Amino acid sequence: MDKLLTQKDLAERWQVTVRAIENWRKEGVLTPCKGIPAIRFTQQHIAELEGVKLEKASPLRVRRLENEIEKLKEENEKLKGILTNVMVETSKVITS
Repeated sequence: MDKLLTQKDLAERWQVTVRAIENWRKEGVLTPCKGIPAIRFTQQHIAELEGVKLEKASPLRVRRLENEIEKLKEENEKLKGILTNVMVETSKVITS
């Protein structure tokens, strides 16, 4: 029998928080094994989820896109700062 995965295992695997895994379980996105006293997931179930094309409403896709947006916002702010500095220095040269 394959190793059963914990919520922590999945969180590390998908680079999300355990709370995200808990939310997806409560929403029915993740289905834990039945008949055991702990919350565990089969590797087959997880592989099926990972192999399926993620739809627009998929919580996994939403989370990934939110992370990407946040990184792009940070990069955008850094670039704005660089451009501001370049404009300030350029205006000093032009007015001199």
